[in-house]
Amino acid sequence: MRGASPGADSHSAATLPHLREVCMSPVDTVTTEEAADTLGGLLRAAARQWPDRTFIVDGDRRLTFAETDERVDVLAGALLARGIRRGDPIALWLPNSTEWLLVALAAFRIGAVLVPLNTRYKPREAADVLRRSRATVLVMTDRRWNIDFYGAACDMAPELGSNLPGDLRSDALPDLRNVIAAATSGPLPGTTPLDDLLAEPLDAAAVRAAEEAVTTDDTTLVVYTSGTTGAPKGAMHSHVLVENVRNIARSMHIEDGDRVLGHMPLYHIAGFCTAFVPALLVGGTYYAMPQWEPDAAADLVAEERVTIFGGIPTHFIDLAESLTRRPRDTSCLKSAWIGGASVTPAVARRAKDVLQLDALLAVYGMTETTSSTTMCRYDDPIEVVCENKGLPIGEFEVAVVDPETGRPRATGETGEVRVRGHLVMQGYYRDPEATAAAITPEGWFRTGDLGVFDEDGYLKIVGRLKDMFIVGGTNAYPAEIEKQLEAIPGVRQAVVVGAPHERLGEVGYAFIQPADGAAPSTEEVIAACRRTLADYKVPRHIQFVDDFPMTSTGKIERHQLARRAAERLAGDVPA
Repeated sequence: MRGASPGADSHSAATLPHLREVCMSPVDTVTTEEAADTLGGLLRAAARQWPDRTFIVDGDRRLTFAETDERVDVLAGALLARGIRRGDPIALWLPNSTEWLLVALAAFRIGAVLVPLNTRYKPREAADVLRRSRATVLVMTDRRWNIDFYGAACDMAPELGSNLPGDLRSDALPDLRNVIAAATSGPLPGTTPLDDLLAEPLDAAAVRAAEEAVTTDDTTLVVYTSGTTGAPKGAMHSHVLVENVRNIARSMHIEDGDRVLGHMPLYHIAGFCTAFVPALLVGGTYYAMPQWEPDAAADLVAEERVTIFGGIPTHFIDLAESLTRRPRDTSCLKSAWIGGASVTPAVARRAKDVLQLDALLAVYGMTETTSSTTMCRYDDPIEVVCENKGLPIGEFEVAVVDPETGRPRATGETGEVRVRGHLVMQGYYRDPEATAAAITPEGWFRTGDLGVFDEDGYLKIVGRLKDMFIVGGTNAYPAEIEKQLEAIPGVRQAVVVGAPHERLGEVGYAFIQPADGAAPSTEEVIAACRRTLADYKVPRHIQFVDDFPMTSTGKIERHQLARRAAERLAGDVPA
């Protein structure tokens, strides 16, 4: 079925080949008499259907679905006893762990709004999110990775250590009242131990009443974007996100009893929607990894027979290198998604072969579109993955349009990708201006990504509107150039940005991370590019680097590289 034009809903759908709307029959993933329309309901249904099946594996700790459900009820009751009600924001500053999952599920059960905090935030960044979200509760770890999180909390709210637990009064964080600590080092002044909440008597009637008041349209999750170009914005999602998780599970063949590696941070939409919730949905097991460690991940996959994986290209590069150094049997891996950055053929082919994957699926999505908008098909050849192409995975609309006018682009023409339907966020939390700028009056979300549909309906992302640079009046897309660079022997990863040029306006500037061993010379890189790229696409500048600046969610900060390139060329721009 074809959709309607984002700028003119009255157009005949038959005249719009640039739009793709896929209708699929619903899949009853959780086969239970009780409809699981909310995240809390999913757990309730799973505990009834698979009570003794292991749900959470966190190091040496294991919890079944029934045990998880019982603990979530107790924790939900404890939050209610502290005045937390439907719609109240609860901030969560924990690594991937049993505690993260229990608190999140308790919040979902009573209709509170979960606000995950990035564990790599510094006090200023965390305080900014706490203020703008108006969180009344902060659940946090005390110390991890040699980071003093409690000390950071005291920096944000100096009154914490002298206030009674549950009665914080802070000038800097006026909405925050409760700080709950999942502490390993003993009691912390001004905080309530999470273990104390889990030991409180259960008021089952209160929990059930709160649970029954929750609706699928309630805001339940606010995920703050990584903020590569400015202050992070909180994308609001309701329980409707479960619908797109079903799409993800269907596309990846995540099925009854699968084992899912949980290394993607749960504060990231991908970690939430492609690992945690799918495991909950299908009665699978979620393996919590607090941080990415390639050797530990390879060991876990081999020893626990993990079946589902996913991540950014760097994860696949790291895991393939670990398995090459010390082979393990990872033939248990069924499918994996790869996305978040351009996927080069070398990375895709090596990942599929070395990890022994049945299927590798290129994915495209954003925080604002519930993590996954398109994926290639499970049985697509590897060539499709190498092209970074995919099909819409659910009952929603995807369009490619002129970014200025909103007019549809024809098949084969590049334009801005826009999305409309259930997977689009409700808006940015407490930010109507940003919401209006991102979502058109007709409900289309402006992704800011550049894409093109081919004749078979596959969408290929070719770059970001802001990443594209113009060489002498001709558009150049970094993803295409990076693909060619990473095919050169000795290149591990490459990032291309536009750099100022006196005559042409902009030219390509390539940052290259060499592979282990001998790196190619600048001359060899340029020569290789000239054999495969039009002259205006060939980078004029090459810089070899040890690594790239990254956001806290593992994405390369292109704007930092662009600034670095401009600074390096300042006063020395070739004519």
